[in-house]
Amino acid sequence: MYTPVEPSKTAIGLQPTMDSLRVTIMSRPFAVLGLVVALLPVEGWANHDRLPDPPPQSTDQKLSSLPDLDRATITVSGLSSGGFFAHQFHIAFSKLVKGAGIIAGGPYGCVENIPNPWSPFWPRPLDRVSAAVVACTHYFGSRYYGLRPSAPEAEDSVRLIREAANQGLIDDPANLADSRVWLFHGKSDAIVPLGIMETLKQVYSTFGVHETKLRFDQNQSGASANHGMPVSQFTGESTFPVRECGQHEPPYVIQCGYEAAEMLLRHLYPEPLTLASNNPHRDGSMVAFDQSEFFDPANRSVSLHGVGYLYVPTPCATHQCRLHVAFHGCKQDVDNVYDDFIRDAGYNRWASSNNIVVLYPQATASAANPNRCWDFWAYSGTDYANRSGPQMRAVKAMVDRLIGQ
Repeated sequence: MYTPVEPSKTAIGLQPTMDSLRVTIMSRPFAVLGLVVALLPVEGWANHDRLPDPPPQSTDQKLSSLPDLDRATITVSGLSSGGFFAHQFHIAFSKLVKGAGIIAGGPYGCVENIPNPWSPFWPRPLDRVSAAVVACTHYFGSRYYGLRPSAPEAEDSVRLIREAANQGLIDDPANLADSRVWLFHGKSDAIVPLGIMETLKQVYSTFGVHETKLRFDQNQSGASANHGMPVSQFTGESTFPVRECGQHEPPYVIQCGYEAAEMLLRHLYPEPLTLASNNPHRDGSMVAFDQSEFFDPANRSVSLHGVGYLYVPTPCATHQCRLHVAFHGCKQDVDNVYDDFIRDAGYNRWASSNNIVVLYPQATASAANPNRCWDFWAYSGTDYANRSGPQMRAVKAMVDRLIGQ
């Protein structure tokens, strides 16, 4: 027996009556391939935020298999730390993952080989945390105690990938040549330098991902995007003001007149996509599931939330569907922005009309990760970028459960 997440009046602005809930349940299929909806979208509500305030930290609902998912078309994407992680996941599991969309992310092992500018005569790498915030990103600026560290080199990332593959820690990078990759860098993005993404493109090119399978959108047309997730128009209800394209403020979903989710899904799935749904909350179901079974909750350094989310289009009850995994950015998890990423980042609009199931894993805060970022600098352990890394292993186990593997 599954229990819907109980919404609060604070979170949704309106408390539904039991009759309205009963009508909604009766007007929808009770299950989509055996999954009972944990967050019940109600047609006609202007405010669809069904997450309590604060969101639940646990749920009894287990993630179930979707036996008709196409195992040959699994793709990933992410923003910021989620972009770094999506690339990292793609590299580590290239036999499984067939494409990646990366918004403001960087190359595999970026933090591992940034030279410390203060030790030119005794070369040694910058510590990983500093490398993450002053070289791989400019989260804390571009200087390390007054000196500018070197940018990451594609050759270093390529070498790390080959070494990891030779040690059996990641899949054979030869698999990457069959992938499709979409990269995006906003012209107003001061957090992730353009050069970081140019290095990322070089890494993919080295492993055989070339035009037309590799596209790098440098935001040469349309509104100039800051460090955020571009959407055509923010149509959901939010506790935050609508953020325009040039802003960098929570929930980091920015209104640009174009949609990153559309562009990356069109590239990753090159056959023509059906136009997006105008009401994905009507045309699919959001399921909250127990994410804690995929990692050790006693190990706080893993920094994963107890609850993950899954968007399942209604047609997936009768049609074969594809799977896409979307990784949020720092401070963009449900505890910080509620449903503004899992419902309003644009994915569900296109997924619901194109038979794409979207998995939304959730990071959380830890002592070494207060901003709830995905791990690309080893806060969860030195195996963070390999198949055995705790976050990598957890997300892979979620994917395996969904595809019945």
